[in-house]
Amino acid sequence: MFKLIILVSIFCLSCSASAKPDCQYYLNKLKKVQSQLRAGYTVGQGEKLKKKEKQARNLWWLCSKNKLPKAELKRLKQRQNSKKH
Repeated sequence: MFKLIILVSIFCLSCSASAKPDCQYYLNKLKKVQSQLRAGYTVGQGEKLKKKEKQARNLWWLCSKNKLPKAELKRLKQRQNSKKH
């Protein structure tokens, strides 16, 4: 019985890990914007950077929860395929 529980849990974990898209792209994008925010900027640039940070954080969060919109998933797959070639 114990072996069965372990096998089922390993199977479930592997399925969820393989189904999750690679979110590193979004995390890198978020970190880049955050580093730009820590650097000096004007008022106008600051507003644009805050907007970009909010959008990047939202996309990263959705990706980590496997809830990216279909259009964004398609873009992510295209980016991954272009890196492989």
